[in-house]
Amino acid sequence: MKWIKYIAVGAVLLYTVLCSILYLFQESLIFRPRQLASDYVFERGEEFFIPTADGVNLNVVAFRKPDARGAILFLHGNRGSNRRSFRQTQALMDASYDLYLMDYRGYGKSGGEIASEAQLYADAQTMYDTLLRHYAEQNIVVAGYSLGTGMASYLAAENNPAHCVLAAPYASITAMKNLWLWMVPDFILKYPLNTVENVARANCPVTVIHGQRDDFIPYDMAEAIKQAAPERVELIPLPNEGHRGAILDPTFARTILRLIE
Repeated sequence: MKWIKYIAVGAVLLYTVLCSILYLFQESLIFRPRQLASDYVFERGEEFFIPTADGVNLNVVAFRKPDARGAILFLHGNRGSNRRSFRQTQALMDASYDLYLMDYRGYGKSGGEIASEAQLYADAQTMYDTLLRHYAEQNIVVAGYSLGTGMASYLAAENNPAHCVLAAPYASITAMKNLWLWMVPDFILKYPLNTVENVARANCPVTVIHGQRDDFIPYDMAEAIKQAAPERVELIPLPNEGHRGAILDPTFARTILRLIE
């Protein structure tokens, strides 16, 4: 019957349009940057910029002490900027390790725009290489929250930090897509950010902190990350916390302080 043919053609067209929209606009769905004015002054810390290989300047805020024993690199979530990271890392600012907050491209006072997974990873590596010029690698701890766990786990796989701490991590962005848009093919994604694979390759111990009431990134993704390398991954469940609670709960800071003290 012709009407069945029309419905089938219409469904295919709608599906094609949906996939095209997701491919073209996935950056605006995944990344939610907040830009800061060029003259914005952070209330604490030392601000500087690091250049990428393609000439983009990334904004960094550091909390350094003369007698620091190492460095903590914090990679934030998909919203906000270094200004939001202040609240999330306050308990680490006076630790015995220096603390570094980095904004991704288009976030805060960083230039450029995010365009690929390879670019995200390369920018994180550029920041890590900057730390290597000042600290012994065995004294560097990498920490990430939500979106930042993909880059943090990548650094753990490609380098040899002392420890990697992941708060509210996803198994992969592909797995996140499949929670709601399972009908969309995986190749549409430019940002698979496979945390499970990164952790399986990690060259250091990994601690995962995840709220069991997280209704955005399910707790079972933390369990999947644990299973990627059971002998190297410590999983700390937070029974009463949701997604944001994983980074705001005192357990996050206490865990890092336990690792460095």
